[in-house]
Amino acid sequence: MILDKTIFAPSTYAQIDAVKIVHERAFGASFEPNLVEALLLSDIPTLDMAAFIDTQIVGHALLTALEGQDRALALAPLAVDPDWRDFLIGTEIVRRLIDEAKAQGWKSIFVLGDPVYYGRFGFNSQLADRVQCAFQCREFQALELEEGALANASGELLYPAQFAAVG
Repeated sequence: MILDKTIFAPSTYAQIDAVKIVHERAFGASFEPNLVEALLLSDIPTLDMAAFIDTQIVGHALLTALEGQDRALALAPLAVDPDWRDFLIGTEIVRRLIDEAKAQGWKSIFVLGDPVYYGRFGFNSQLADRVQCAFQCREFQALELEEGALANASGELLYPAQFAAVG
């Protein structure tokens, strides 16, 4: 099984170019690769996870601190090289990032993405509807890492400026 041969670990500064290539191959655009680079090189708290097969990075995702809610993160972007998409690598990256965020005491994660895909991890739009965000829509979802973390959530949720500034 491919996952048995895959190593999951945070990327390093020396691997930023390889991480960007995965995002370029996955999205076919420059926004996501530039966003990842800008966030990883910033002072904003992030958690990232890369998937390695034979020392090649084949998947990557990033969690970035948000403002406006206590200990909230954004999951974006998640990329898996098109040649490796059918092996559950993206699913495993997300699971591991969720576990790491919980271990570090983060309370919630927000994502803009496919409700079916992210629903399998427990994300839902009703939780995200409790806050105001520039990305508000049916695909904007949240996951509580701590039970009740978003029960009284309200107000604005702010993504770092890098989400609007790169491209």
